[in-house]
Amino acid sequence: MSYEIMFNKAVELQQNGALNEAEQIYRQILETAPENVNVINMLGLIAQEKGLHAEAVSYFYKAVTYAPQHFPLFFNLGVSLGALGRFVEAAEAYQRVLKLKPDLVEAYIGLGNVYWQDNKIELAREAYEKSLTVEEDNVVAQTNLAEIKGDEEALKKLAAKNPQALYYLGRRAIARKDYAAALDFLQKADTKIESAEVKLLLGEMLLVSRQTDAALTTFYQAYQLEPHNAHIITHIADIEADNGNLGEAEKLYRRAIEVDAQNLSAHANLANLLCRKKRTVEALEEYRQAVLIAPETPELSYNLALILKSLEEYEQALDLMFHAYYLDTNHQDWSLNLAETLILYHEKEPQKAIKIVENWYEKMPQNVVVQHLKAVLNGQNSPVQNQYNEILFNNFAPTYEQTLRDIGYAVVDKICELYAPLSGKILDLGCGTGLAADKLKNNQNSFIGIDLAEEMLQIAKSKGLYEQLIHGNFMDYLRQNKIDADLILAADVFCYFAEIEPIIRLCQGKNLLFSIESNPTIEKYYLQANGRYQHNPQYVRQELLAAGYDDVAATEMTLRYENGKPVCGVLFSAKVGNQKR
Repeated sequence: MSYEIMFNKAVELQQNGALNEAEQIYRQILETAPENVNVINMLGLIAQEKGLHAEAVSYFYKAVTYAPQHFPLFFNLGVSLGALGRFVEAAEAYQRVLKLKPDLVEAYIGLGNVYWQDNKIELAREAYEKSLTVEEDNVVAQTNLAEIKGDEEALKKLAAKNPQALYYLGRRAIARKDYAAALDFLQKADTKIESAEVKLLLGEMLLVSRQTDAALTTFYQAYQLEPHNAHIITHIADIEADNGNLGEAEKLYRRAIEVDAQNLSAHANLANLLCRKKRTVEALEEYRQAVLIAPETPELSYNLALILKSLEEYEQALDLMFHAYYLDTNHQDWSLNLAETLILYHEKEPQKAIKIVENWYEKMPQNVVVQHLKAVLNGQNSPVQNQYNEILFNNFAPTYEQTLRDIGYAVVDKICELYAPLSGKILDLGCGTGLAADKLKNNQNSFIGIDLAEEMLQIAKSKGLYEQLIHGNFMDYLRQNKIDADLILAADVFCYFAEIEPIIRLCQGKNLLFSIESNPTIEKYYLQANGRYQHNPQYVRQELLAAGYDDVAATEMTLRYENGKPVCGVLFSAKVGNQKR
């Protein structure tokens, strides 16, 4: 078969969308005619159509060495260089076209587009205006000029002739956060032009309007038009992940990374997905790649630190956490996680941990979290205990109950087992989200709750179990009010206090039910690195007896588990007079 017949057959296949078959024939021709410019150009166009612009550029550069006066080669080269973001080279390619073919309107428009993408607005304007000297009524140039000038009225007039104007109007509506108008413009544009660019933005607006299914369909349509667009692929993967199709989402994220190794969202979201699938080591690598791409994005460093923390790589985790936190100090939850990680590190390397805390304190001496941590790691009572607890539990509130389930928190269940049903008025100190009332409320009792953390109280309020909820320090409340209650309940609260005696004196005359973290080997109490106190159960019993409680019962129990280890405690029931348990 002659080269001409083979070439014409390949062109026919290419025009019919059979790109792989056409490519195979072109390559066969090149084996014996390696300098055939037309074949090299067609291979470049196939690569361009597939979105493989780097491959296309190599073909076009090769072709122009054999035919330096053939302007279509430079035009095709400009298209792919622009797609790769190589704007200077793309501009040079279009300028070469115009030297060879000064009246080619498309070259002026291509040059204008490249300058526009490169943020060289005046040069873009000049290129579009020159195109209009060649073809006065060119609507593409008119539309791009109107967009550059911000002339929305002109864009609206041009929309009937050029639907690209609708796309620009949609972008402008998004910029001013008029998402309803943006959606309308983009939907109109989508009915008039088959464009991956339009569908991508339309899909994003459908997401904003919470039309997730329609967005997914639109993104898949965009994917069919532009299968090598990592942004489109990542959007599809995100929705598939949200829909629980984790296997498909993982494939798509990896495809996006294959297309664009620098795609930050694909790396970060794949890392999140791998965390969900408990594939921690793989997630760690993806976060590392994301941090390399965007080291100044604090969330990435923070998420990587969380994985390292889970692997007990505390020193590396702390480096990344501090890097993230100093980039964005508005995250109180990050400072709390820093404190928690430092406490864990303190168990292994106490002096190094204290040194890190001191450095943090020097930089941020007004920060309540580091003030608290500096004191407790040095074995001192925290001067900001209440402020710290308020910050801690406000941040903890959304995940509080799930976390307690995860660590096997058992105090309220033990109360139910030993003392339910409870009757009368119950004052719930440190009531949190209302866990105690959840399990102990019945028709014979009523609950009043008090807590430092407003966010915890809001969750407790939503349950409708409390007669009254009070935001404040319960010690102040006990000092300032006559306590009208039959029972004072304090589940997992007294561990935040050193001296038990002042609390018991304020509760004197009221039945008490409370837990402590126990350690019978200490004299009275011991401040742990986590800021909580252990108490000697005998010391607590003596204080109860001294306050007039003559019916004291103590039940040893495991309060919860921390880092897989049981936290030993005692549940105390203390009654006055002749009231029996």
